[in-house]
Amino acid sequence: MYDMIRHHVNPGQDGYMYLRKSKKPNGRTYLTIVQGYRDADGKNRARTVKSLGYVDALEAEFDDPVAHFEEECRRMTEEAAMAQAPVTVEFSAARKIDKRSEGRVELGAAVPSAYLHRDLGVWSFFERRRTSRGFSYDPCRILELLVWDRIAHPSSKHAAWEARERFPRKCGFTADDVYRCLTYLDDNADALVSSMNASLEESRGPRDASCLYYDVTNYYFECGEEDGFRMRGVSKERRPSPIVQMGLFLDSDGLPLGYELFPGNRNDMTTLLPAMSKAGVRDIPWGGRVIVVADKGLNTSANIAACVLDGNGYIFSQSVRKATKGLKSWVLDDAGYEESASGSFKLKSRISEKAVYVEGEDGRKHRVMVPVKEVAFWSRDYFERSRHERAKVVEKSRVAVARGDLSSAAAKTSVRYAKDVPVVRETGEAADHNWVIDEERIAADEAMDGYYCIVTSEQEMDDRDVIDAYRGLWRIEESFRVMKGDLCARPVYCSTESHIRAHFLVCYVALLVMRLMQLDTGRRHSASEISADLAQVVGHHMRQNLYLFDHRTDLTDELAEAVGIDLSRQVLTRAQIRSIMADVKKPRS
Repeated sequence: MYDMIRHHVNPGQDGYMYLRKSKKPNGRTYLTIVQGYRDADGKNRARTVKSLGYVDALEAEFDDPVAHFEEECRRMTEEAAMAQAPVTVEFSAARKIDKRSEGRVELGAAVPSAYLHRDLGVWSFFERRRTSRGFSYDPCRILELLVWDRIAHPSSKHAAWEARERFPRKCGFTADDVYRCLTYLDDNADALVSSMNASLEESRGPRDASCLYYDVTNYYFECGEEDGFRMRGVSKERRPSPIVQMGLFLDSDGLPLGYELFPGNRNDMTTLLPAMSKAGVRDIPWGGRVIVVADKGLNTSANIAACVLDGNGYIFSQSVRKATKGLKSWVLDDAGYEESASGSFKLKSRISEKAVYVEGEDGRKHRVMVPVKEVAFWSRDYFERSRHERAKVVEKSRVAVARGDLSSAAAKTSVRYAKDVPVVRETGEAADHNWVIDEERIAADEAMDGYYCIVTSEQEMDDRDVIDAYRGLWRIEESFRVMKGDLCARPVYCSTESHIRAHFLVCYVALLVMRLMQLDTGRRHSASEISADLAQVVGHHMRQNLYLFDHRTDLTDELAEAVGIDLSRQVLTRAQIRSIMADVKKPRS
């Protein structure tokens, strides 16, 4: 027995290519590649595949245009025949599995590559810079590899490089080239994000930036020491490790618009203005006014003033618990609420004033009252959720009080409803610590269950539209979950600030590509579903330069259709794989 692959080719099958030489009235000869085929009735027909031009004009590029394109027709005919030919495969019982990376090719990478090239224009971006800088590596190809690795099987940069043979493009760069490229990516991160936004607008039309969503998260590092960038701060995971802050902007469709990184000790509320400046939001680049939507942590006098002075608007949530006495009383007062027919929702609004502090010509801060719209609402779902969450905290507090020692800072932060009364109520005697349940605080919080408040500059906007706009923040929260979960933004296998920043650029680009894939498949699929499906589109090398594919789903069909390629073929040659990867760099037809 021996390994053998045979192709059975029918010479009369469709796909025969030939060069048509047409004599024009002007005396010049025009060349066209033509394909022969049979119609539904079995009659021989011909269709033009490619118009080439006049022979005399082509001679400037080719020594013998006729010979060149006749050879091209022969090659295309062979590829067409190969594509239609049945394949018989025989395997030896003694054949062993190929452990080498080059034994497999991950053709699922063609889909995100198509978005990188066609929608985001990354190849054009780097090509424009090729003339101004001599590269020993291809930064576009390295970014393409790293983005695919982040989507399919997140790993370290070195691991991605080690698996480069599985990538369907030739990756003729070294591991050192990858790390040199990280520095280059960091140096050009802002320009790349700006270029991708412009390219996206050019390929898909104007973006909906009527509402821009902003939020901040952070990523912790296992390093023990701070370095000026990785700093200790308020960790979302409540870890003592140094962290890096990331502020992220999404447009109204939930597509990433821009991001900014901050040291870990930077307060969230101070990140909005620099992030807006970096994303170009303060320059109103979208041809009109935008409304910035953010959570209560960004609801500050400085942020409100900046939005108003820039000619933009804002929609911020307002903590009822931390509101002024007047606002809290108004929210909790039943008067003025309009209740839904089901009784599950009620809302009201009023025009009020809010004090903001603006720097004057004298360099001093001046208190200015600006009109705001306050929208209060109560939701039964929010009520039930709040009650359920507090019940868990109350139980934790009761257990801690029964245990008796809550003096540590960690304990104090973990048990909200315990307080220290250093006098034993029953005896009146002094005590070092007398931990009891804070029933008054429980009752006060219970009174606010289900209530929420939003403040906005949009006085004419319908109350329900204000609420709907604010609820759009779930998209940015989900984006952070995708980056931390599906794209595994951490752990970060980089140590220098430049490489850490480049790592988050790769994660941002991968997130943008993922969101585009979700958008083009009707937002019916999660990021994890898309990643898992594309990662399984793997061709296994057989003999004679053939690859066998065995994974196809409705989702892979949708993704392939979205970018105009065919991933349904069971057997492909290396040349056909290269052709697919070449096609994804071309503009959509």
